[in-house]
Amino acid sequence: MSLRDELLKAGLIPSEQAKKRDSDTRRQEHQRKKNKALGVAEEARREEARQRVEAEAARKREQDRQLNRKREAERQLRELVARARQLIDAHRLNEPSAEAIYNFRDGRFIRAIRVTSAQRKVLARGRLAIVRGDRDEFDFPLVPRETADKLAQFMPERVLLLYPESDFDETEDEWED
Repeated sequence: MSLRDELLKAGLIPSEQAKKRDSDTRRQEHQRKKNKALGVAEEARREEARQRVEAEAARKREQDRQLNRKREAERQLRELVARARQLIDAHRLNEPSAEAIYNFRDGRFIRAIRVTSAQRKVLARGRLAIVRGDRDEFDFPLVPRETADKLAQFMPERVLLLYPESDFDETEDEWED
């Protein structure tokens, strides 16, 4: 015998109230089962929406990572360009009074710079180099070999002309003049 039956028998609750409570209980059970079926579908929709949100967040994170890599590469390039500019400007040996023309190859073009006779000899020995400056299109500074070697380590495209280093006797130079 259930508690409800005992309460009815004892007369503590009226039979109409017991019937109403039974009806409410059945209705709640029915609603719970109905909601459970709806709850499964709703849970599936929620799970699908959650997966879409997670996929979108993952895509956004990957996009942000790629953007950060691109920005970092651009920053590093700017640093290298600034470092090259500083190195070239600090060791530039061009003489404003130089009159001799020295022709050299720049890709598919033949370029010319003005050098002194001493600079021409040192260029031929590989102790001076011609590099690409960034002041203008025709900026070709002369720099010492050590500077060109440093520059070639991080921006080899800036070194335009650097002959292999060679040692000539001073007597051999005399007959060339």
